[in-house]
Amino acid sequence: MGFLSFNKTPKHQKFKYMPRFYDPDKEDLERRLNMHDKDNQDLDQKELAKERIKSGLRHKSRTDASYKKKHTSRYNIRLITIMFILFIITYLLLRTDKILSFINSFSE
Repeated sequence: MGFLSFNKTPKHQKFKYMPRFYDPDKEDLERRLNMHDKDNQDLDQKELAKERIKSGLRHKSRTDASYKKKHTSRYNIRLITIMFILFIITYLLLRTDKILSFINSFSE
């Protein structure tokens, strides 16, 4: 008869949630300190050089406004060029008689 008790409210569920916070500046500082630590000298010099280059490129692309502006302008020029080429190709295709005869063959 336990299923017929209407006045009993169920207990709430408890979750063990521990929030985690991500601090990119702190992580970057720890990574740079570990890279120059004497205990980490067992890594290859090549690996250290790769890591320095990678972090330098990441840092430069994030902070240098002229770097970002240069790449944005290159992207825009490339996009305009591709659009222009596609426009010319489309114009030439629609201008020819072959494409018109092909379209007319479907309409008949």
